[in-house]
Amino acid sequence: MLGLLRRSQVRLALRSAPRRGGFGSPKDHEPAWIERWMANRREGQDNMDWFFRVFNSTRIYENFLKSSPRFYGFVVWSAIIGGYCWSRMWDHIWNYVNQGKLYRHNPYVYPIPDDDE
Repeated sequence: MLGLLRRSQVRLALRSAPRRGGFGSPKDHEPAWIERWMANRREGQDNMDWFFRVFNSTRIYENFLKSSPRFYGFVVWSAIIGGYCWSRMWDHIWNYVNQGKLYRHNPYVYPIPDDDE
């Protein structure tokens, strides 16, 4: 009987013991070189730091790119609008280069009718 009581007390003590973490647990620490590497954020040292600051200030990622449906919608609508703008840009360039040579630049002018009176 004493052994049975002892086992239940040991099980209860093991069950209530605080978990300190182990390999692969969230409390497990990485090697020191990885922690140093992750702590080095290179803020202000990167050549493209200005771009990332501007991009992050637009909040495009949080609003459009974070979830899959929004991302796919953003890609589709950006392609539609981007394709239209691309086409209109080349139409304007073609119009500028061929100024005076296209049919719409030279409208037909009807001659003044002669008076037969």
